[in-house]
Amino acid sequence: MRALSLASRFLITLLVSAVLPLLLYGWFSLRSMREQIDEQVVRVFLPQLAHDFAQKIETRLERTDQACAIVRELSRRVLEADAEAERAELEAFADQVNLVPDLLSEFLDLLLLADGDGRVVYWQDGRRLDPSAHQRRARLIPRNVAETDWFRRAQTQRGTHFLPWGRSPYLHRGLDFRSMDPGSYHLGVAMDVPVRGGPSGVLFALLRWSEVQAVIDDARQVLLDEARLPSAEVFLIGRTGVVQAHTDRSFYGRPLDPPELAVRLAAAHDFGRCATLGRDQRRWRVGYAPGGGKGARSFVIGVAVPEAELFAASDAFERVLLAAILVSIVVLAAWSLVASRAITAPVNELLAATRRIAGGDLAVNVSQRGGPELGELARAFNQMARELAVGRERLAQVERDQAWAEMARQVAHEVKNPLQPMRMTAQLLQRARSENDPRADQVADRLARTVLEQTEALDRIASDFRAFAGVAAAQQSVVVVDAWLDELRGQTERLFAGRALVMTFEPGADDAQVAIDQAAMARVFVNLVQNAIEAQGGPVHVRLRSRVDGDTGSVVIAVVDDGPGVPDDVREHLFDPYFTTKTSGTGLGLAICRRLVEAHGGSIRLRSSRPGETGFVIELPRVQPPRTHENP
Repeated sequence: MRALSLASRFLITLLVSAVLPLLLYGWFSLRSMREQIDEQVVRVFLPQLAHDFAQKIETRLERTDQACAIVRELSRRVLEADAEAERAELEAFADQVNLVPDLLSEFLDLLLLADGDGRVVYWQDGRRLDPSAHQRRARLIPRNVAETDWFRRAQTQRGTHFLPWGRSPYLHRGLDFRSMDPGSYHLGVAMDVPVRGGPSGVLFALLRWSEVQAVIDDARQVLLDEARLPSAEVFLIGRTGVVQAHTDRSFYGRPLDPPELAVRLAAAHDFGRCATLGRDQRRWRVGYAPGGGKGARSFVIGVAVPEAELFAASDAFERVLLAAILVSIVVLAAWSLVASRAITAPVNELLAATRRIAGGDLAVNVSQRGGPELGELARAFNQMARELAVGRERLAQVERDQAWAEMARQVAHEVKNPLQPMRMTAQLLQRARSENDPRADQVADRLARTVLEQTEALDRIASDFRAFAGVAAAQQSVVVVDAWLDELRGQTERLFAGRALVMTFEPGADDAQVAIDQAAMARVFVNLVQNAIEAQGGPVHVRLRSRVDGDTGSVVIAVVDDGPGVPDDVREHLFDPYFTTKTSGTGLGLAICRRLVEAHGGSIRLRSSRPGETGFVIELPRVQPPRTHENP
């Protein structure tokens, strides 16, 4: 990862110092605003609004109950009158019913009175119904209701009984038809009328449902005018989950959607709130409150508002905040570019000059500009460049002197070892001849053998130094790796014929080819085998393996022996020149191996080392065979 530039750091500093506080302020403000909206609107306003309008509906229903109770008392005289007085009592009853405030104009769409035998003795439709349809409604009123469920329940169980919400057969035909007119729906109520000396009669009424819808519409208008929530919805459902009133008339008589919300609200016994995913795939917040009492009259009012409208203020604040942050970032970025240009230009010049120095050009000189600080830095840089140029010349001379001194010391040390036995044998021969020792000839033969052996050692030392001083793959040829390694194994076994050596070869490179100087690379393998023999000190097993690396395409050759391994403290210096753990030798063997392999574009490394297994890996670049062109 590249280091950040000075301009980038300057910009980041400005952003952190200016934009970060703005972000934190905006985040805390936005969070506080959302919490306040959630607390005041979602938790309080919506459920309380639903509760208030549920109370309004209950109040209207209670007024209807009171009006019906008055009519119930009035209807006793009609049911207790004999046949002769019945007509007069019915006329008086009709006049009294019309005097009950708002009964047939606001509360009821139908009022029906049946005697103890179920005979309908009186009925009257509401004043808000279409007068022209009065005769059609009259044909729907039965003469006797004794077989109806509501009549039997009211007569036997006494008290007030509510019929399920829906369309009444006494006002409408085609009850299976789902109307979107609130006036087509009613809540029926039946109450017994006790009669002295006979079975109780029953007073039946259909409560005008349009008045309930009017309360729902008022709630919707409150949300629109005062809360500014144009998409808000208000609805009323029964305990079965069916919509009985809605700001959208198309939902009349349908199950509330989604079903999970319908189940939750239908089981509600206290006002509360919840969140739901609406039919439009938007998130909605719902406040609800139950009302109506028990049985068929029980209902739940819900107030639903999209989250987008509830949190519109906080969303607008968020957009303004983001715009302010973006503008701040643009302004700060422009300012940082202008302000940092005066700083980065001299620094870039110093950087370019530093790269030239790293490339070896010490004659570089930078202009001394950029203010007191950068100008002083430029002067110090120029002085450093001049001192480096002088120092490099001195260092080069010192390194050359040290290299020659080290080479001379190493050569003197290595040459001194073969000369010592030759000197001692020559002195012994000189003494034997001066003393006319009869063993002088034997000493002379011994001296000759010693001279030959030590001159061979001197020749090997000279070869090692010559090989290390300069390695060149002079005579390269393309060989098939497996075939060449198999031939090399036989040559190496013959070279070490007097040693307890077993060499095996596991070919795996198929027909892969490499370009090598065969003599130079043979020296590498012979050196590795010789090191294994000398480290083991006894019978040694050397395994050669070859393969082609699937990732790089290079040829990999492994040389593994069963020797004692390489100590941990030796591994990092294993390929260093003049480093050896043996009492004899120049310490150039593995260093020469590395230089020979690298001269072929390859690499050598110690792969594993533990008692019983020491493995070296040689990687050489593979040569692709020339393509053959067939004659068409």
